[in-house]
Amino acid sequence: MRMEKIKILLSFDHELPLGGVYHSFSEALFEPTSKLIALADDLGVPITLFTDVLCAMRFKEWDNVNFYQFFVDQIADAVKKKHDVQLHLHPHWLDTQFVNGRFVPSAKFKLADFKDRPYPGNIDGIIHQGIEFLDGICKKADSGYKCVAYRAGGFNLHPETELILKSLFKNGIRIESSINPGYYFKSALSTIDYKNMPNRSHWFLPFNGPLNKIAEEGLLEISIAGKPAGLFTNVKHIINKRIHHDRKFTTGYTIHAGKYNLFNKLKFVFSTRMLGFDVYTLSPNDLMKILRYNIKKYKNDKTIILSSFSHPKNMGGYSLSLMKSFIEKSLKSYPGQIEFCTYQQICQEMNL
Repeated sequence: MRMEKIKILLSFDHELPLGGVYHSFSEALFEPTSKLIALADDLGVPITLFTDVLCAMRFKEWDNVNFYQFFVDQIADAVKKKHDVQLHLHPHWLDTQFVNGRFVPSAKFKLADFKDRPYPGNIDGIIHQGIEFLDGICKKADSGYKCVAYRAGGFNLHPETELILKSLFKNGIRIESSINPGYYFKSALSTIDYKNMPNRSHWFLPFNGPLNKIAEEGLLEISIAGKPAGLFTNVKHIINKRIHHDRKFTTGYTIHAGKYNLFNKLKFVFSTRMLGFDVYTLSPNDLMKILRYNIKKYKNDKTIILSSFSHPKNMGGYSLSLMKSFIEKSLKSYPGQIEFCTYQQICQEMNL
């Protein structure tokens, strides 16, 4: 089988810094996202915002004027401009407190932590509410809008994987996009281990089996493109952190605070580097190496489908220039083969 097409989904987790913001909610989310959308419009490429709906639902109670209305307007504007908006769930917001204009995040970070709560506060209820919430906003902007794709907060598809996947499918989700093959991460809140994934850029996930098995039908997994990080990659990363510190753009605090076990930290840094634009130590050539690695890896796929992964909250001027360079370089390197598309387009093309 000969590879004929490379479809790239430029996806962004549209969310606040989960541990708290430095200055304002606008600076942390809305301003960088507006610049991102403007760049995508200038380049003529669609992007997908995996938007943190539970955050917005809580801010509707906490701060309707200064956050919620800006959130609604931003995702509606994205849809009107033919970009995509899809489901992203960080369920810790359900137990997070809001005190004196600041949020105090809950430690219940994973969707599985809500398994035993009564409906609608359990896994199925949370997913249903999230989709209903997005439909209510996005269908007003585009009557043909469909919520068809999901990215798990913190990539947490486990534990309770079967419950999560079955609920997503039951509620109309047809594409899952949380797996970065080879990625490892562990903190006090979360453990992610995506080693030994199928040698395919996309595959159907079994509802009742491990994620690295291939099913005949079900939820289509579109993986996040990445490349294993060796010693040279990590040394280069350390050097670039020192000499390119001015590129760094951050607007808040991480929720994964505290010291990390050395063994787990080493497993993390030697797992994968993802295809994305919010890591200031990466160059356009680094991103092209990641792309070429994935094209070679999945050369037996007739159509290679890959997702990028970034956060507007971490994207300043350098990140935007990195994104622009990557798009231009990839189109030049693979003329007639690269197509930038959305999850709704994939869903429609594959009749999912």
